Amino acid sequence: MEMGSGEGIPRWSTFDGVKNIPTKPEALMTEINSAISANEYARATALLQSPSSFVLNKSSDVNSTSQYDTRTADEAYKAGLASLAAGKLDEAFHSLNISLSKCPPDKTAAVAKLQSLISLTSQQLQKPRR
Repeated sequence: MEMGSGEGIPRWSTFDGVKNIPTKPEALMTEINSAISANEYARATALLQSPSSFVLNKSSDVNSTSQYDTRTADEAYKAGLASLAAGKLDEAFHSLNISLSKCPPDKTAAVAKLQSLISLTSQQLQKPRR
């Protein structure tokens, strides 16, 4: 860090923690998308762990010992789609986030689809309602 005009007060810069800035826009966008995905994933996991009135099915075990559960992810995905179709955006957003948090990361196509649906649902939620 640089010192400001001899006063001994360090200047702050937005680039202080940046070690490497990608030279190509595509590489920068990839890093941004990766950071956003990690943030959304952490948020979805936190939502899943918070107490909620959301119940998938009596037959499904939301508190399973495995961090990833494809069956729970699939059921939450279907519940999210049904909520979207019914115009219940809050419920859809919640279900899709649960699905994302339970979806194994190696299912990249499913993760990408869920992230896209979550993003679109979030945009719809932010629009002013008439």
